[in-house]
Amino acid sequence: MTVFIEGLRTRLRPLTNTDIGLRYLGWVNDYEVTKYLVGLLFPVTEGDLEGYLSRFEDSKSNFAFAIIDKESDVHIGNVTLNHINWIHRTADTGIMIGDKSFWGNGYASEAWALVVDYAFNRLGLRKLTAGVVSGNRASWKALQNLGFVIEGDFKEEVFMMGELRDVYRLGLIRSWGNQPRCHTIQEMMKMK
Repeated sequence: MTVFIEGLRTRLRPLTNTDIGLRYLGWVNDYEVTKYLVGLLFPVTEGDLEGYLSRFEDSKSNFAFAIIDKESDVHIGNVTLNHINWIHRTADTGIMIGDKSFWGNGYASEAWALVVDYAFNRLGLRKLTAGVVSGNRASWKALQNLGFVIEGDFKEEVFMMGELRDVYRLGLIRSWGNQPRCHTIQEMMKMK
C-alpha cells in the first residue's frame, strides 16, 4: 500500500477502486453516516461510487484520500481537497468517517490536520474553506480546533432531515507574508 501522508494514528493514501466495495456502499447508504453530507442522494449504487471516484482520477484540482487506521490497517473514511484554484491558491475540503466505530475519537481532526498541512506546506495553498450544515457538531468542533473561523452563514441553504438548514462556511488562511494566519471568533468579535 502506498502511504501518502502519515499521522500518529492515521495514514492517508489516494482513494482507489479497491476501496469502493460493499463496506463503502454501506457507509454511503447509512443515513446516520451521511445525514450532513450535502448533495448525496439515496440510494447510492456502486455505479454512483465509481462516478464519484472518476472525478478524482487524473485530476489536478480535486484529491480524495482514504483515511486508514494505522493500528488495524482498515479504511475508515475519506478526506478531500476540492476545487483547487492554482491561481488564487485556494481549495475546499470535506470529510466522511464512514466506520462508526471510529467516531468521537479524533480521527476526523487528525485526518483534516494532515490534509491542511499537505495543502499549505506541500501544495502551497493559502486558504481552505469547508461547509458545515447546522447541527453537525462533530465537523464544527474539528474545524474550529484546527483554527477555521466562520466566514458566512447561508440561511436555509439545504433541505435535510425534514427541515431547512443553514450551511456555515468556515475558512482557514495560511500565514502569507506579514498577514495573520486567521482570526479566532473571539478576535473577530473584538474587531466589530
